[in-house]
Amino acid sequence: MSTWSALFAPPSATPHTKRPPADVVLDLEPSDEVSQRRKGSNYLPYRYDIAGVTSIGSQVPLRELEYFRAPWLGRGYDLEVRVGPVGDGFRRRALVRRTASPLAVTYEEHLGNFGCNFRVEMGDPIRVTCAPFLAHSPHVLYTNVIEALLRFLAVRRGRMLLHSACLEIDGTGLLLSARTDTGKTGTILRMLRENRGRFLSDDMTIIAPNGVATTYPKPLTISQHTLRAVQADDLSRREWRRLRLQSRLHSKEGRAFGTLLAEHNLPIMSVNAMIQMLVPPPKYPVDRLVPCEISPSVHVKNLFIIERGTPALSQLTPEETLDELIENTDDAYGFPPFRYFAPALVIGGDDYLALRRRERELLYSALRGMRLFRLASDSFGWADEIPHLLRGVTAAAPVAPVAPAPRTAAEVPPVFSGYAAPVVANGDGVTQGHAAGNGHSNGNGHSNGNGHPEVSPTFATFPTEPVWPHLPLLPRTGNGNGNGLVNGNGNGKRDHA
Repeated sequence: MSTWSALFAPPSATPHTKRPPADVVLDLEPSDEVSQRRKGSNYLPYRYDIAGVTSIGSQVPLRELEYFRAPWLGRGYDLEVRVGPVGDGFRRRALVRRTASPLAVTYEEHLGNFGCNFRVEMGDPIRVTCAPFLAHSPHVLYTNVIEALLRFLAVRRGRMLLHSACLEIDGTGLLLSARTDTGKTGTILRMLRENRGRFLSDDMTIIAPNGVATTYPKPLTISQHTLRAVQADDLSRREWRRLRLQSRLHSKEGRAFGTLLAEHNLPIMSVNAMIQMLVPPPKYPVDRLVPCEISPSVHVKNLFIIERGTPALSQLTPEETLDELIENTDDAYGFPPFRYFAPALVIGGDDYLALRRRERELLYSALRGMRLFRLASDSFGWADEIPHLLRGVTAAAPVAPVAPAPRTAAEVPPVFSGYAAPVVANGDGVTQGHAAGNGHSNGNGHSNGNGHPEVSPTFATFPTEPVWPHLPLLPRTGNGNGNGLVNGNGNGKRDHA
């Protein structure tokens, strides 16, 4: 077979450039690998309907998708997963081969079909063929291959698979986003237990451009720092003994070590699969850990990006939130081989870059209708702080929106149920005022007359001292005017107490 090698990073690098752990080859000649595949059963016993967004037929059980099992499906899948031989045998280095005819990408590791080889054919449907060894580690297959494809199949259907957790609290949708291993799972478990919330997702959420979130209830992974949120009577003694080993291995430190190994010439997917066969990841259905209901969908009104650090709260714009949410979602796929085969994706005629542009458009549309916050904690205290903030916001009296001066579409803050988006007005934002007005053209900015000198007048729409007297607000650009929530009458000129 005639092959033109296009190594996207030079194989014989300069002394200061490290050769990448996988070679990437572009094959322009028609491939006969598909026609030479060993004939086997076409029967796909495991079938999944992902909330009506996409469907899967598989020869491998995908336990993460158990909630979406749909045995009544018979044909017309968007994604098919089969087991069969992939590649040419043993290799000295991992290889990513991209073929133009048929349009496909093949990932081959050192051990050939005794390792975690797989092939993705970009047709309709998309067909994934995995080597038998990879089929024996369904979690590795799902996390490293299937979910990455589902992410962009969702884009094709006008949805985004966002790396986030989602709850319904008092009938309102709440999204939590964070970098991997920050503490989302522990926060979700505590909020479900202490606030009687309804569960939608812990790791991935299906988001529509109108801000509606659809459930994606994968089993929860209990890592080392999440143990504090699991109560003693949730698990048996045997499960606790096993969990202490599992949670330490499948932790941030364990994944960091795996990522370090991935930078070397090793069969990293095969190593990962072997470890997970010997020590399975600690995964539990959410209702196994805390009694709760699963909500099929909810309209999201509030989103928090949580992070570790000095306790502080700030409000975000859709533009800055968009970039961070995309980064957090990419971070979930940071382990090889996604970064090698993703650029070869073509779904519905759109290449990888077009799919990512469309993904950003969908997410930005959803964010424009949400209140967006960043919340830092140095004690994993998000589950304590977030409910207090939400109750403080919903306690505000509803009023009619105030018509601001004409501005561009990007400058106009959205109007949410229960309160109006604030406008820039006068008021010193320091001392308490009364109903005569304290920083809004129509009222006193808050039920107790508090302004705040450190928050941008345009985006200061959340309570301050009455809710979190101990939590500082991060400074934003502004001139020191305070304007809180609109819920009083007045002439827009602040009177002092």
